[in-house]
Amino acid sequence: MQFISHAIFVAFYFGNAVDAFGYIPSKDAVPLHVISRMPHNYLHRSSLPNEFDWKSLNGTVYVTRVGNQLQPKPCGSCWAHGATGALSDRFKIAMKASVPDINLSPQVLLNCGPVEKFGSCSGGDHVAAYKFIYENGITDETCVPYESVDQTNWAEIPCKDRMCRTCDIHGNCYFIKGIKYEISEYGTVTGEDQMMAEIYARGPIACLMYAHTSAFQNYTGGIIDDSDHYNNSITHVVAVTGWGTDEQSGLPFWSVRNSFGTHWGEVGWFKLRRGTNCLNIESHVCSWAVPKL
Repeated sequence: MQFISHAIFVAFYFGNAVDAFGYIPSKDAVPLHVISRMPHNYLHRSSLPNEFDWKSLNGTVYVTRVGNQLQPKPCGSCWAHGATGALSDRFKIAMKASVPDINLSPQVLLNCGPVEKFGSCSGGDHVAAYKFIYENGITDETCVPYESVDQTNWAEIPCKDRMCRTCDIHGNCYFIKGIKYEISEYGTVTGEDQMMAEIYARGPIACLMYAHTSAFQNYTGGIIDDSDHYNNSITHVVAVTGWGTDEQSGLPFWSVRNSFGTHWGEVGWFKLRRGTNCLNIESHVCSWAVPKL
């Protein structure tokens, strides 16, 4: 997959004040780092297929596992799961699904977020998470398993130096230099057309939505179709991997991975009506990042 070289685009992302269910925008503007031409500038809607999903593309699965932000205890870390999940998918795509999955660690973001002030178990910002990864890299879950907790410091070791930890057979634990995964750029898209172009060209994206609805919280299957925009509020971050159209109802939908475990929804996934700003997913920013290999 080729990324067209372009002038660096300097912009800022300003979050909105919301009732947080895992998403809290950064208080300060988050600078974006965009160095390649945005897909929606060269991919027209008419050129995109009616159905496209990295979850299953030409018989290959390009997405990674479903996480559970609520185990071993509840934690408002959807922003960390959404960001690392979409980026983990993109690493898998970049490597053509030829190696075992790399599941980037949301716990790294929870460890560093309170110190850097971009997130915690009380909520955080998916765009600021990509800014942190751009500046520091991130390790995978074999280095820092998910613990559903904020761990703001160990002694005086900087966060960037404690992204990988191991223990020996005698129970002695210590930090080591693990593999760090990096990104070359990150940015945002908004709206159905921009979302589709970005997903098609480069992979899944982490998107904002409103999750305080019975249709979402009690979801077991099918397409969520809710016309109430709930004062344009947003409370949750999820990973959107593709789109399609339901054969029976004719409803267009987004294919979305949640972070409540595989017992929720359709084995951890759900479908959301596309094109009507259902649960406000199309009126707020989705974030993306490009893996550096």
